[in-house]
Amino acid sequence: MKGGFTDLKRARSSRRAFTLIEILVVIAIIVLLMGITTQMMGGVQDSQGKAKARADMEVMATGLEAFNGQYGGYPRLNAAASEKFTAGELYRCLIGKIRLTVRNGNIVMEEQPTRTPFVDASKLTLGDPQNEYATDVDPEKSGVFFADPWREPYLYFYDTATLVGAESSWKAPGFILLSKGPDCKAANTLSMYNTGIIPDELDYNNTQINVDNIVQGREF
Repeated sequence: MKGGFTDLKRARSSRRAFTLIEILVVIAIIVLLMGITTQMMGGVQDSQGKAKARADMEVMATGLEAFNGQYGGYPRLNAAASEKFTAGELYRCLIGKIRLTVRNGNIVMEEQPTRTPFVDASKLTLGDPQNEYATDVDPEKSGVFFADPWREPYLYFYDTATLVGAESSWKAPGFILLSKGPDCKAANTLSMYNTGIIPDELDYNNTQINVDNIVQGREF
């Protein structure tokens, strides 16, 4: 009788231990599935972000063409000098606060007394230069810029020569717009931002951090 009781007690102990192992296995599987799901969601969010960035840059490009049509030139700005400052000046150009004119043979960007917006700023995300996490940004705040889905400024590159008819290293017929993509990193390659010459995809992607970048006019 005593032996039977002991055997029963051991069997119950074994069942309890086995149940604990089962729980640990289930937890491990759940953690694994959560990791896979998180990666999949991240990939979906990145794809959605890239689609949004391309759409934003199309809106900005249309506005820049309208700016060019009205003033006879694109904004004389280049993010290679200062990303956020240039993005802020580009924002002011596209909402009509800055115009382009020629004075004494020099191309000048100056304050616009009457505003003629070239884009509907409410359709784009605004970034705060002092607070990258700000979501309700005052459109009149100094330094405000159009931000990509990763809260980085869209980068604009163009010939900054201001003397009419002067020789320049800028070879492109127009401007370049860039989003750094999900990793928020970009590297200058083949003097792209200084000359306006966009390298082919293979050359550009030789620098790993450029792989997820989005350049206006060409998909990566």
